[in-house]
Amino acid sequence: MKSFSKLLSFALLAFATLLIPACVDSNFDEPPLEGEDPGLTANTTIAELKSRLTVSGSFVAIEDEVIIRGVVVADDRSGNFFQSIMLQDETAGIEVRISISNAYNFFPIGRELYIKCKGLVLGDNSGVIQLGGYTYTQTGSVRLGNIVNTAAFIFRSTKVGEPAPRIRTINELNASDISMLVRLENVEFAPVDTAEFYADAAGLRTLNRTVQDCNGNTITLRTSGFATFAVDLTPQGKGSITAIYTVFGATKQLFIRELTDVQMEDTRCAGGSGPGGDIVSIASVRSLFAGGASSGPAGKSIEGVVISDRTTASIDTRNLVLQDETGGIVVRFTTNHNFSLGEKVEVAVGGVELSEFRGLLQLNNAAPGSAVSKGAGILPTPRTATIAEVNANAQAWESTLVKINSATLSGGTGGTYSGNVTANDGTGTLPIFTRGAATFSGQNFPTGNVNVTAIVSEFDNPQLIIRAPSDVEGGGSGGITAITLAEVRALYSGATTNVPANRQVRGVVISDRVNNNWTTRNIVLQDGSAGIVVRFAADHTFNLGDSLVINVGGAEISVFNGLLQLNNVPNANATRPGAGVLPAPRTATIAEILSNYNAWESTLVRIVNATFTDTGTYNGSKAVTDGTGSIVLFTRNQAPFSSTNVPTGAVSITGVVSQFSNPTFTPQLIIRNLTDVN
Repeated sequence: MKSFSKLLSFALLAFATLLIPACVDSNFDEPPLEGEDPGLTANTTIAELKSRLTVSGSFVAIEDEVIIRGVVVADDRSGNFFQSIMLQDETAGIEVRISISNAYNFFPIGRELYIKCKGLVLGDNSGVIQLGGYTYTQTGSVRLGNIVNTAAFIFRSTKVGEPAPRIRTINELNASDISMLVRLENVEFAPVDTAEFYADAAGLRTLNRTVQDCNGNTITLRTSGFATFAVDLTPQGKGSITAIYTVFGATKQLFIRELTDVQMEDTRCAGGSGPGGDIVSIASVRSLFAGGASSGPAGKSIEGVVISDRTTASIDTRNLVLQDETGGIVVRFTTNHNFSLGEKVEVAVGGVELSEFRGLLQLNNAAPGSAVSKGAGILPTPRTATIAEVNANAQAWESTLVKINSATLSGGTGGTYSGNVTANDGTGTLPIFTRGAATFSGQNFPTGNVNVTAIVSEFDNPQLIIRAPSDVEGGGSGGITAITLAEVRALYSGATTNVPANRQVRGVVISDRVNNNWTTRNIVLQDGSAGIVVRFAADHTFNLGDSLVINVGGAEISVFNGLLQLNNVPNANATRPGAGVLPAPRTATIAEILSNYNAWESTLVRIVNATFTDTGTYNGSKAVTDGTGSIVLFTRNQAPFSSTNVPTGAVSITGVVSQFSNPTFTPQLIIRNLTDVN
C-alpha cells in the first residue's frame, strides 16, 4: 500500500509539473536508446540454470548468487504473451514470469538482460521450465507466482538485436529447443485451419491451429484471443513460420510474436489445394489411373461422404472409403484418421499417389492435413443389385454401396463373420470379408434369407465389406436372438452358468472409462429392464453413453465378490452402433436402495438431500446418509478425482448401485465423475 501511495504521489507531481510552463529545465539527460551495460557478469548459462530442476512438476528455490544473461526473443507487444518474456542465450531459452503489463516498453525483443536469480524460483509447467518469484497454493496445488519486484532482479543492458532462430523440422524439435526461437520451413496450415481466424477475439479464447509439413507431420499453433492479430486469417499457402517452441506434456506447440512471423505465400505441398480449391468428381480421378496417371491432379480436391466405419475397424484404420454421386474411392492416409461414417469430407488430391493394392484403387499415403471435414453428410442410397450384376460391374462400382436382397450366408470361422463368409442370392456368389480386428468379427452371422448392404471392394478378386452386423438384415432359425438384461440376470440361480448360444443384448454404457472408476476391462450396461457388469477379455474402449450390441451367447454368468457379471466376454463380440441415450436415474432414498439392491444392481439411482458423514478425499469408502439410512460411496484410487475432498452440506448424488462382499457384504454406490455430486 505504501508503494502504491508513493507511486500515485509521484504521478500527480509529474502531472502537475506539466501544467507549469518554463519553470524547469526540460533538457534533462535521457538514457541511451540502445541501453547501457549494467556492469554485471553472468556466472551461469540458462541451460545450467534449467538443469537444476530435475523432477517434472516440481519447484526449486535458488539460494545462491546466480546471474544469467540472455536476449529477449518474445515480449507482450502483440498480446500473444501475457506477463512473461522469453529469454535465451547460446545454450537454452527460458520463460520469465513478471508482474508487468506492456513489458515490451522495458524488455523489448532484442534487449539483452541480466537476471540475479537468488531468491527466485524455478518451476515446471507441463514440460516448460519457468523462472518466477515465489510459490503459492491454489485449490490444493502448488503454483508458481510472477516476479513482482522486477527492478531488484532484472537489469537491462544494451539492445543487441534478435538472434537468428534455430532452423528445425517438426520432427527435429526436441527438449533443448523449448522456449527458444525457431523457424520451420516448407510448412503450411492444415486445410481445415486455412483462411480461419488465428483466435477467438470476440470470446477472448485461445485457439489451436494445426501446422503441417509436406510429409504429414503436424504441430499445434496456439494464439491468444487477446492477440492483436487474432482476427487475421491464416494463410492458404506454404512457407515458413518463426515462433517460440513450447510443449504441453507430449504436445508440441508454437507461439508466434507478430503476424510477420508467418510467411506462407508459396504453392502448397505437392500443388495440393485446401478448402475452397477446385472440386473434381471421384469418377474423373479414377479415370486418370486408367489413363496411366500415377498421382492426383495438381490443385484439385474431391468431396464425398464417408461410407466406411472406423469405429468398427471393418477396414484398416488408415483407410476411408469416400463416395460421391459419380463413384467411390479408398483414401489411405499416412496415419490413422478420425473421420466418421456419414461425414462429408474434402480431400486435396494434388500430387497424392494414385495406385492399386491387390487390385483395389486408392489414393495412397495422403497426409492427414490434406483432408477436411465439411460436417454431417447424407449417406448415399445403396444400389440394389444381384450378385451377378455386382460381379459384372465390380470395377465401375468399386468403393460404392450396394444392397443384395434374399441372399444366404455360409462359411466363415465357426459360423462367425471372421474371414470370408460366402453370400449367395441364386445369381452367383461373393465373399463378404471381415477383418479379425473388426469389433464384430467373433459374432455369429444369421442363417436363412438376409438382405446385405456392403461396400464393393477387391482383393485380387471382387469382394464385399460390411460396416457392422446391422448391414445384414433378417435371417431365420439359428440366427441371433435378442434378450434383455433382466433375462440374462434371471439365468443365474446361485451357481456359475452360461448364456445359451446365439443370444445378444443391447444397452447403454453407464460407467465412465475416461474417469477410471471401474477397472479397465469392465463396463456397466443398462437397458430398459435392468443392468449388469460386462467384463471383457481385455481392456475396452467403450465410453459413457455409448450404445452397444453384445453377442453374449456362451458367455459365463458369475458373481465376483457379490456382484453379478458377464465374465470374459471377447471384445470383438461388442459393436458400437453409435451414441445412445443415457437412462434417467431412478430417484430413491437410501432405505429404498438397500431394500432393492439386488434388483437395482448395476443401474443408475439418484439420492437427494444426502450428506457425507466421512470427511477427507473421495478415495476409498465414504459413508453417505439421507436420514433414511446409510450407504458407502466407493472410489478407486486410480480415479483422477479420488484426491478431491468430498463436499460438506446437502448434496444430490447420482451413482451406479453396486456391492462388494469381501470380507463382508457391503452395498455401495459408484459415481462416474464429479458431476454426479451436486
